[in-house]
Amino acid sequence: MAGRGWALLSPAALLVVAQLVWAPDPYGEECRSKMYPPSGPTFKGNVPTYVINLDLPPSKRWDKLMHDKKTELKAVVQNIKDIANTFFPSGKVVDIVDNKIAHLTSTLPYPFNEELQGIANSSGIPLG
Repeated sequence: MAGRGWALLSPAALLVVAQLVWAPDPYGEECRSKMYPPSGPTFKGNVPTYVINLDLPPSKRWDKLMHDKKTELKAVVQNIKDIANTFFPSGKVVDIVDNKIAHLTSTLPYPFNEELQGIANSSGIPLG
């Protein structure tokens, strides 16, 4: 009976491997050349340029960028939290980072500590 199980497993394993090898590209786009200037179905427009004015107070330098990219930054942070919660489902790790070690930013040298506080304030994301 045990030999028969292995005999059925091997073709099943080969089928899975074959599916992975011959599966269509999940991104659905072929490598293209001579595509400058950019175009095509995945082109979403030019990348914006931002000027970070170092004459502003450190807590205000990133306000414009955070205003424009708040949604994207929140999505990245949420993805990181989701990954952490996958490994530590209790949520304690995220809680520690968000609430208990955020004060460590005050140990960073000026102006970085104030810039991080400004980014957290502008984006609405916890400082941790």
